[in-house]
Amino acid sequence: MKQEWIDAYLDVHWDEMVEAMKTLMRIPSVSSEAEGEYPFGKNCADVLDAALEMGRKMGMDIQNDDYYGGSILMPGEKPEEIGIFAHLDVVPEGTGWIRPPYAPYVRDNWLFGRGGADDKGAAVLALYAMDCVKQSGVLPKRTVRLYLGCSEECGMKDISAYLERHAPPAFSFVPDASFSVCYAEKGICELELSADAPRKLSRYDAGTVSNAVAGLARADFAGQAPAFDEKRWPHVCVMQNEKGFTVEAAGRSSHAAFPETSVNASAMLAEFIIENGLVDSEDEKTLRFLSECFRPFYGEKLGIAFETPEMGKLTAIGGTTRMKNGRLIQNVNIRYPKGVDKEWIERHVTQTAKAYGWTMCSIKDDPPSYISSDNPTIQALNALSTKYVGETGGPYCMGGGTYARHLPRAVAFGPGIRGLKKPCEPGHGGGHQPDECVSLELLRKAFYVYAEAILKIDETLDSGVFETHPPERFL
Repeated sequence: MKQEWIDAYLDVHWDEMVEAMKTLMRIPSVSSEAEGEYPFGKNCADVLDAALEMGRKMGMDIQNDDYYGGSILMPGEKPEEIGIFAHLDVVPEGTGWIRPPYAPYVRDNWLFGRGGADDKGAAVLALYAMDCVKQSGVLPKRTVRLYLGCSEECGMKDISAYLERHAPPAFSFVPDASFSVCYAEKGICELELSADAPRKLSRYDAGTVSNAVAGLARADFAGQAPAFDEKRWPHVCVMQNEKGFTVEAAGRSSHAAFPETSVNASAMLAEFIIENGLVDSEDEKTLRFLSECFRPFYGEKLGIAFETPEMGKLTAIGGTTRMKNGRLIQNVNIRYPKGVDKEWIERHVTQTAKAYGWTMCSIKDDPPSYISSDNPTIQALNALSTKYVGETGGPYCMGGGTYARHLPRAVAFGPGIRGLKKPCEPGHGGGHQPDECVSLELLRKAFYVYAEAILKIDETLDSGVFETHPPERFL
């Protein structure tokens, strides 16, 4: 496809495309419990209906997989498919937004609102890239399938349901990461630990989801609120009420895969409680587990620090903390390179937690996915990214988990840029943060990448440049 054709298409459709993104972003599609025929709730069903209708109006074929997800298809001559896998569910909005999270707006060529960066903006981009190819008349031989999931952020049951109904495409890319191309995804191990709650606590809760560092934490106590050094604790608030007092700690949330700039509010709250003598001395050990083990992010205090040259460091964060029936329940989210496994992690964390009075309740594991960065697939997509987006550091490994790890021939491919400065204060602007935003200038560049990628993948599947054997974890 000639670049001039993409230029002309964008001139006509760009504003329409941005409005389509806003339409999906206005729907608060946080994956939830089933509501009747909707496995992830009515809002997720509504956003899927809205997206599928966009595809139908473009003359595409539509499939709805019982609201687990759906597909927009551009039929080709061959039975094989090229897959593009995006998701329409979002993480909970959280707190600290400058403007309402579901009222999207554009400022200084940045699109703000929950879902713009993760992953509704990219889903719309991919749909219009398909339409651009369709209108050009230079059609791929293979059917192009844009899959739109409804529970990527909560366990990816949507992709499991997809694979029960459909054969995987010959090759797929997932527009839910950064350029250039992600050749490996770390393993994701999710633990749940519990301990007896300190007796003076009547409530303790922190965080919103397992895959984000807790940005806010609260604890309730009976009695009179204590005096404390406000200069020592600038991000802690103590509020008296009829039943006693509440202590609230404000940290800085971030995705579990990129925790370095975050501040764990639960660790801060636990340290405040201990330092100000709000629990009995014999109960302090329980809270020290929270204050000591979830400040560093590389598993040092949990006894699981690990690193490889190809995939980098293991990371470990405290996601949610809850109090139920006199027990504290702590969720731990670990992203690990190949070279260690679930059993190794479980053994070391269990041993560490036991010293603080905590026990292991459950463990879930999703092993790493790895393709050599020298693979022709990776190199071809890297070249395409560099052509339009520029040099972004080349192929990389990440701690984030995308649909690519569940498909036998898939990579995560844009549309972000790692380290791109956002027009927000620290702790804001990211995909799981308040004031989530995405650069429209970058999305415009990514549009060229995706429109050409569809035809390039089709061409190279015929030529053999794209190797179609599965990556390491599928062998």
